[in-house]
Formats: sequence, structure tokens, C-alpha cells
Amino acid sequence: MKQKEIIIITVQLSTVKRFFIMDMGVSTLSYYVIKAVTGNVIIDIIGSLIITEGLKKVIK
Repeated sequence: MKQKEIIIITVQLSTVKRFFIMDMGVSTLSYYVIKAVTGNVIIDIIGSLIITEGLKKVIK
């Protein structure tokens, strides 16, 4: 009989908070700001991505 292997993965709470604040909050905010300026969905999405990723690199 095979024994089943159990893998436990832990995630720090600060990592979860950082994800929600940084990725979701900042990208949503930047999307709506760019949307108000341009009104083009493609530019809005790309701009939001660039701002979020750029901010991540500045913080690290």
C-alpha cells in the first residue's frame, strides 16, 4: 500500500497583504486614472501593468 505524501505550504500574512494592496489596489487605481485620461481599453490595461510592475521594482 502506498503512503500518501502531504505537502504543506505556508504563506506569510505580509505577502498576502502586499499582494492585495500592491497588485490589486494599485493596478485598479492606476487603470481608472488612465481610463479617465485616455478612454482606450488597451492603453488602460498596458499602462496599469507598467505602473504596477514599475512600482514593484522601485520598492524592492
